Amino acid sequence: MDEYNYAEFVGDDDFLAFRSVLPVGSVAPDAAVTVAGTGEAAQLGDFWRDGDLVIEFGSLT
Repeated sequence: MDEYNYAEFVGDDDFLAFRSVLPVGSVAPDAAVTVAGTGEAAQLGDFWRDGDLVIEFGSLT
């Protein structure tokens, strides 16, 4: 396996500003989303009405 391209990630000013826009644990804004399992359009608020909602963002790179 090749080594990762750097030992430690140090973000630039743009990255650091992005991280502070919506801090961990804050209330997510209601937004339009696509349901991954069905492809249907929905609002985040449709899901958190019944309880907590966890949103995971990932990368395939």
